[in-house]
Amino acid sequence: MSTPRKIAAWRLEVITPFLNPNLSPKERRELYRRAERDVGPRPLQGGKTEGGRRKRRDRVSRASIRRWVRAYRASGLKGLEPKLRSDCGTIRRKDAAPWIDRGIQLLCEQSARSLTQIEAYLRLEFADYSLSRSSLHRHLRKHPAYPAVQAKLRGRKKKLRDSYEAGRPHECWQLDGKGPISVRLVDGTVTRVHILSIVDDYSRFVLAALVAPAEDTKAATSVFRTAVERWGIADRFQFDRGSAFESGAFRDGLALCGVHRNWVRPRHPEAQGKIEAYHRTLDRWFLQELGAQEVCDLAHLQQMLEAMLALLYNRHFHREIGMSPEDRLGGRRSERDLAQRDVQRAFFVEVQTSSHRKTGVVKLGSGAFRVPPAWAGKRGRFLFDPVDDTCAFLIASDGREVALSPSKKRALPSASVRRGTGQLQKLVDLWQGNARPIAQPGFGLPEVFDALARIVGRPLPSCELDAAQVSDFYRRFGPLAKADFHAACASTARALGTGRPVNAYLEDLARQVQSARANHVTLPENSS
Repeated sequence: MSTPRKIAAWRLEVITPFLNPNLSPKERRELYRRAERDVGPRPLQGGKTEGGRRKRRDRVSRASIRRWVRAYRASGLKGLEPKLRSDCGTIRRKDAAPWIDRGIQLLCEQSARSLTQIEAYLRLEFADYSLSRSSLHRHLRKHPAYPAVQAKLRGRKKKLRDSYEAGRPHECWQLDGKGPISVRLVDGTVTRVHILSIVDDYSRFVLAALVAPAEDTKAATSVFRTAVERWGIADRFQFDRGSAFESGAFRDGLALCGVHRNWVRPRHPEAQGKIEAYHRTLDRWFLQELGAQEVCDLAHLQQMLEAMLALLYNRHFHREIGMSPEDRLGGRRSERDLAQRDVQRAFFVEVQTSSHRKTGVVKLGSGAFRVPPAWAGKRGRFLFDPVDDTCAFLIASDGREVALSPSKKRALPSASVRRGTGQLQKLVDLWQGNARPIAQPGFGLPEVFDALARIVGRPLPSCELDAAQVSDFYRRFGPLAKADFHAACASTARALGTGRPVNAYLEDLARQVQSARANHVTLPENSS
């Protein structure tokens, strides 16, 4: 048994670094963290044993260290000695096992009982009950039967779940959205988007994916139509209880297309396990890449998403099915199909509203339209397409459908090619199958390492410091234009030569990049 003197000496050894009055706050925090991890074996009082061996505690809390420092400064080494019990050990403590067993029985009978109730019931049954509230709580939690009380309190027992899988392609599709996602465009603006995807349950093949400003009925209808146009119609459809999928227009459209919806429990993502696993891969392979990628607009982002899915996700080896999703699907379309006109018609929305009596403009869900002069200012029934903002009809009294035109002409989308630098742009070029000899290829961190290696005269990175310095440079100034960066590297090589530290070249390159961006000019061309 350790003596109080030995315990005081061990405590002094622990707090000695904290007695230095010149410690900075940072150094003191580091000492606290080190003490909370490991301070060496501690001498124990009494004969406490665990499994036939003496207990060993080798961590000290910050509160204990502060208390010991105050005691040492007040009373010296004597203040660090453990205090004796008030009874000086002459009175033997009572065995609390009968009280704890009875407390567990009371909890098993009614798991929602509080400690106050348990204490009151134990005092009624045991006249000599003398446990404190904290000791009762500690002993109850250590009891082997306490996990059963917790399971009963949660309301259901833990059980293994069954997994399911469709028996053939297009038997069941899964639809879900991921977002909101913040994307920074090349003009500096930040926009929030959602990505809606449809995954085939049998093959895990991504049939369609859409970048949309919001997860609404328009986006859900659009991605469904895209999948139907490419692959036909599935027998069953599964999605969560999101507001976009629970809307009457979307549910009625699925019913008119003859698609059965699987019932799912609210707040139960386990039923969407396959598409949830796809979302985790989407985060690693696409969303994290956007930090090193120039994005022109949402149309450019849609191109990069489709390229990544076609060349990476749908072709990667899926361990669960033992092959790639593309091979498992085998390009097979569904046996069920509908004409695109019928699919579009199934999702039309009918409303009753009035048009403006002077302009004849009626505002529908997809936009503003102009009615013929005879119907201006009158209340009527209208049909409109939630996706196509140029398609709407007025239902006349005799049942005829009168096509409406938009209230104002809209400019056609720009035909300019959207391009940026980054690894995802390479996938877009390969996916489109176009050779672009005059266009700037993707230029990312690997290419920066190669360009610097030619200046330094050795492979990069050759150590952890090289990787950290170059990565920090790219994080501050990337993505970089290929031609301009090679010109800057040539200028740095002429100015500094070889054999210098990597950081010296990076500082010179940073100076050139900052100067060029401040003056809005390209970097100097390489004259050699």
